[in-house]
Amino acid sequence: MTPRNYLYLLRKYDEYQPQIDRLLSSIVTALMPRKLEAEPEQLKTMVNRLHQSYPFVELLYCLDEHGIQTTLSASAPGTDDSKRTEPGLGSNRSNRAYYTCAVKNEKVSTVTAPYLSNATHQLAISTVQRYTTMADKTGYLVINVNLEKLITFLNGDEFRRRVHPLFQIFYAIIGIMLVMVAGLLLYEAAIAMFQIVHEHNDAPIQIFGTVILITLGLAIFDLGKTILEEEVLLHKDIHHEGSTRRTISRFMSAIVIAVSIESLLLMFKSLLGGADHLVSAVLMLFAAVAMLVGLGIYLKLTDEK
Repeated sequence: MTPRNYLYLLRKYDEYQPQIDRLLSSIVTALMPRKLEAEPEQLKTMVNRLHQSYPFVELLYCLDEHGIQTTLSASAPGTDDSKRTEPGLGSNRSNRAYYTCAVKNEKVSTVTAPYLSNATHQLAISTVQRYTTMADKTGYLVINVNLEKLITFLNGDEFRRRVHPLFQIFYAIIGIMLVMVAGLLLYEAAIAMFQIVHEHNDAPIQIFGTVILITLGLAIFDLGKTILEEEVLLHKDIHHEGSTRRTISRFMSAIVIAVSIESLLLMFKSLLGGADHLVSAVLMLFAAVAMLVGLGIYLKLTDEK
């Protein structure tokens, strides 16, 4: 699976922060903290119900006015909290950002900035609701939210996120096969060079043939590497035009380089007696220039500045 791009998630959080704050505040204010605190078994039922409607919800628990956890941490289905460094019930969370923010905030609900969760070791957000306990003291209901799943939910990408690993497998197979083809071309080029050194038959033409094999191998390898980097190894934001812009730029650059080298090879062949290659070489060179100009116009028109 593609490694998590935390910088991407933080940029998306900055972009969607007003919507995120409103959504999480509406979720937490619709709950009944007193009932959840009085009946701890309801915590598990509530977190399961929330997770069905909001897949990004992970943990639910209550704190007292001193920041001590008064209930067990109810985990949503599929939440891996095995990396937790401390127990849930009775834990002192008075030094946590979500508690200090809730204490200082005059509003009933508080939404924190992203932080690295001790329970899941992933970027998370907490939303906290202040309420009055049965003993007329201040309590806090805390909901931990997975930031990556929240961004996916807001983008409507849940189904695509589930099938994305399948797409990555196909892209990985295609990219690896292209790299293998490039390796075969380089292998054939090495054999041709060995024959040139030992036989010296029609050496100039054979040398140019070897250069063609190496050039094709370079172009195909760069194509395979681009597919592996863009679709398998790196996180790709399909909702941002910059991702498509980067992919097109890399593909077109590889094609322009390959066509330019082939046109030069045809020109060299024409100098060695193959005059019929000159027109084709000039046309290929014009085609490379046209693609380069078109790429420049595209990059100028899609400039984000």
